[in-house]
Amino acid sequence: MKNTIAICLAFFIIALTNNSFSQEKVSKEKINTLKKATLEEMKTAPSNAYNEYYKNVHSRVPKKIDRTPINKKQKVSPTKEDSKKNIQKAALEVPNDMIYPGEFDEVQAILMTWPYITRTVADNSYAEQLFDGQGFSYYSSSYVLEPVYSTPDVSNSETTRLFRKLADGIQKNTTVWINIWAWEDSTAIKQHMETYGTPLTNYRFFENPGNSFWYRDCGPVAFYFGEEDSIGFMDFEYYRGRPLDDLIGKNIGEQAGYPVFTNTIEYEGGNILVDGLGSLFTSSAVYELNQDNYGLYYLDPNDPYGWNYEIKTPLTKTQVVDSLVHLMNLSRCIILPKLLYDGGTGHIDLYTDMVDECTFVSTKHPDAMANLSDAIKVEQNMDSITSLYASAPFALKYYNTRIPLPAKDNGSWYSSQIEYNNQYTRSFSNHTFVNNAIMQPVFYNASSGDVQGNEEALEKMKQAYSGYEFVEIDVRDFDGYGGAIHCITKQIPAENPIRLYHYPIRWLNTLENNQTNIWLTTLAQNKSGIASVELFFRKKGEENWEQLNMAPYDGNIYEVLLPIDPSKERDTIEYYISATSNNGKTITKPFPAPKGFYTFIYGTQVEGNSDYIGLDRKEDITSLSLKDFYPLPAKDITTIEMTKAAKTNIPFKVINLKGQVLISGEINKGESLLQLNVSNLNSGSYWVIFGDNTNVTIKKIIVVK
Repeated sequence: MKNTIAICLAFFIIALTNNSFSQEKVSKEKINTLKKATLEEMKTAPSNAYNEYYKNVHSRVPKKIDRTPINKKQKVSPTKEDSKKNIQKAALEVPNDMIYPGEFDEVQAILMTWPYITRTVADNSYAEQLFDGQGFSYYSSSYVLEPVYSTPDVSNSETTRLFRKLADGIQKNTTVWINIWAWEDSTAIKQHMETYGTPLTNYRFFENPGNSFWYRDCGPVAFYFGEEDSIGFMDFEYYRGRPLDDLIGKNIGEQAGYPVFTNTIEYEGGNILVDGLGSLFTSSAVYELNQDNYGLYYLDPNDPYGWNYEIKTPLTKTQVVDSLVHLMNLSRCIILPKLLYDGGTGHIDLYTDMVDECTFVSTKHPDAMANLSDAIKVEQNMDSITSLYASAPFALKYYNTRIPLPAKDNGSWYSSQIEYNNQYTRSFSNHTFVNNAIMQPVFYNASSGDVQGNEEALEKMKQAYSGYEFVEIDVRDFDGYGGAIHCITKQIPAENPIRLYHYPIRWLNTLENNQTNIWLTTLAQNKSGIASVELFFRKKGEENWEQLNMAPYDGNIYEVLLPIDPSKERDTIEYYISATSNNGKTITKPFPAPKGFYTFIYGTQVEGNSDYIGLDRKEDITSLSLKDFYPLPAKDITTIEMTKAAKTNIPFKVINLKGQVLISGEINKGESLLQLNVSNLNSGSYWVIFGDNTNVTIKKIIVVK
């Protein structure tokens, strides 16, 4: 009994102390004095002065706060309850025509923040900001709120070098949006960039207090909607340990003038990989985040600590998937098993990325690690992806190219997954597209690191990402954090987009497929309509490009026949596509064209594309000459004839306009006729795709009941 009274009395005293100290007005003048002194200190601070602080306060996953649950609220406060109702209402009213662009698409800006150092007002000790101007000492385990202040890190630390080079690389390719925690911080940051020879010239500041710098995870997930391709922001719920960062998506959207749709699904941007055509690739970590009942932290003056956390209803896996499909207007949601040794996030961006809408890159573990669980899981996950068909209108299998796992600085490998998890978590694919450039993490510099390993990996990536400028940023300061460049940046898509998507042809053996033309298609779309689509091509080694007009094929799909000479033993064609909208905008595919282009190799002796580094599988080549379906429109049965019997079994599938496969089968070897039963299909247009991957044939059918 005495112990119980003592404990209650102790918390009563803490509560009194907390309330009196937190409510004590800290003058702006005092804060400015403290910040000025810290800024002066930073000028002479050694490069590693804040390393321990960053690793403990700013790791990608916030530390778990295990506070005594005295007076823990079982229900959210009334104001929070009202907020929940508004959030739920907003989630139900999302636009029904949302399009989430790929990260490889054009952007108007890249959002990032600046690294901050937080200290207590009372004794100037290192601290962690939980709410604006309130946090707790880095050295304390009581987690009772007290006044804190935060200063942008303008020392010449490894961390600021990283952010400095990142901001400069972004602004040379688009506008860099930098969120700062207070307006006056802009002066120190601009002076810092000027001092080190990278002055800010193409930038915009936003002011919102924050917790850390992982803006991929907490930032807005942008989409297009409506006939004008308006931009909207989807605002998912972030880690509960960073309530200020949870508001970043909402605040940036409102300040930039874009509508924001806030929901209560816990989800981080590092676990979101979309192809721009309605497919989402993510990991099972999203299930686990939504299976507990712990919600966001919020200020609570009635709690002894000064803050509390919301209680929420856990979601089933089905509810999570249904929510993502609704909130992101998905045609499919691919959820893969998460990795266990990636720094704790389970995010997909730690081992894979998309080059374009049809091509992935993924981490290739060395033989010394190939039998470890995460290495096996990466291979299994990528095998699962490449067994899928890319989204409509292509519906052909994805490509994948493997990029080596970055080694230790001395070129050796990790002794265990635990060592990798706790001290490294390196990945070459954790980078950020910025129009013609890629902000690329590397793990070496002129004087240290595995130079040969980095250079070999970068050469392979430059083959996969044809024509992109690689801005190399040494991110070894992030070792053990669980993230790199991709994790601290967020794309803001361009206004007036042209969606230009294409499934490239890689190679063709003309001994088996004697033909004089290759059929190429592309999707081109803009709110004003498309004025023209052009194919530019040349033989490898030539300087000038030839040009062909791509004609409308069906809706937003355009087609062209690329001429080839099937008698050659081996020849290489380089090509790219350009589309111009009726309102005068032009976009190319690949984006950096003509500096970047697709490479197509054909001939009687060709069995693959050696110029496309890392192509992990051969295409199944099928030469078909098909007539049109009849009758058309069809009601129950429609028939198509081949001009000659099939030399081998020919797969086919029927897809709808969302890319969903509704019917699949094969034309058997020796057959020349296919009767297709469409009696179970609703009225509408469908595509029938014959063959697999390169040189397929597509025919349209219309069903009318």
